[in-house]
This record gives sequence, C-alpha cells and structure tokens, in this order.
Amino acid sequence: MFESLFNFYDLIRLCCHKGNPSDIELISIHIPKTAGTSFRNILKAVYSKEQVVRIDISLPSEKTSFPSTSHPPPKHLPRGCRVIHGHFRYRDLAEFYKLNSDIPIITWVRDPVERVISNYYYLRQVLEDILRNENRNINILNRMGKTMMEYARTDSCRNRMTKFLEGLDLQDLYFIGIREYFEEDLSDLAVMMKWTSYALYTHNKTNKHAQEIDEKTKEEIKELNKMDIKIYEQAMELRNIRRKLQKP
Repeated sequence: MFESLFNFYDLIRLCCHKGNPSDIELISIHIPKTAGTSFRNILKAVYSKEQVVRIDISLPSEKTSFPSTSHPPPKHLPRGCRVIHGHFRYRDLAEFYKLNSDIPIITWVRDPVERVISNYYYLRQVLEDILRNENRNINILNRMGKTMMEYARTDSCRNRMTKFLEGLDLQDLYFIGIREYFEEDLSDLAVMMKWTSYALYTHNKTNKHAQEIDEKTKEEIKELNKMDIKIYEQAMELRNIRRKLQKP
C-alpha cells in the first residue's frame, strides 16, 4: 500500500515539474571551444539559470551513450525551461523532444585551425588536472595522451563544426556568431533578441597556445578540416551581410 502511495506521489511530482516543449524560445548549439561556456553563462544571466537547461547528446560518430555525457538529456524538459543549450545536433534534439520546427536556432563558430588547437590543449589540461588530483606522475600524460597531430588526424576530431551543424543550412539559423568577434556579435544578438541588458563572461581561455604552433602544422590541420573551413567562410559572409543590413 505504502509503495503504491509512494509511486503515486512520484508520478504527481513528475507531472508538476514536466516542461512543455512548446515553451522553448531558443536553441543554442554549443560547438566545443567556440566560447559556448561563456555564452551559456550569459544566457543564464539574461533568462535566469532555472530557465536555461544544458543538454548534451553525443554525435553518432563518437559512438557514446547518453550516460557517459556530461549532461545527458532528461526524459522530460524541466518545468519553466525556455532555452536549451549544449553539445548536440539539432536533428537529434528535435527528435528526442518533438520540438516545434520554428524555434530560433543560434550557434557560434571559430577559425577551424584555432578551434582544433584550443580543443587539444583544453583536453590536455583536463587530463593534467585529473592526474594532479590523483597525485599521479604527470609523465603519465605523455604516455597516455596524443600529440597535437595524432589528435588532429583522428576522424572524430576532424570537421567537428560540420558534424554538429549537420542537417542545417546556415542561412536558416536565426543567428551565427564568430568567436573572434564575440563581443561585437553578442551585441548584435542582444539587439535581435531585444535583450535589455547582459553581462560578459569569459571561460576556458586556451588560445595562447596557438602562437606556439608552427605554420606547417597549422596548414595540415587546415587541410584536415576542409568542410569546417567552408562553414567558417560562409559564416563570415553571413556576418558581413548581417552587419551591413544593421547599419542605419
């Protein structure tokens, strides 16, 4: 009897806290190392942390199940959720939650070579922190980790912007920002979204390593990410058009 009552009240709580997919006002696709963490903090400041939910859905090429992701998708969106932000392909998110097709989608991109370099050093730093916290010899990093080019040549590390934006036409996105022009583009987005105010946040700065990489290495990384180069160039063209139209 008591178990039945417990299950009944569990069901009541679930129904009361279940969000409605039709309440979602904005979808933010976070491509790794494109200032997405900073942008998520800005979204929380604009909407409130309760109204911004982070969800990660692994790319098919990564062959990773939901439980191993940082923020796997809950069965139901939380009540009051207005913004979804995270690492996912739009098609996977929309299918999982049966989202309306007219919800504005935004994302940020970055020079593909700089993005790969930044991602590599970020992951090395994460591994270093883990080893340091476990009081293990940091030399293990050299045996366990990959070199820059071993990492860059891995299939799953190539053209990641293209993979996250698969199935989307950049021209159909509500907004696409450029990491190198973060503050300017954020200001443009605030006008488009009619945000009355917002705060700037910076997080995970690792681009200082880019200047340590020789040009030959950068050229190979560029060659390995041809599709991302096209995405980036198209995003720059769209940015130029947007800013021309915004001029009085």
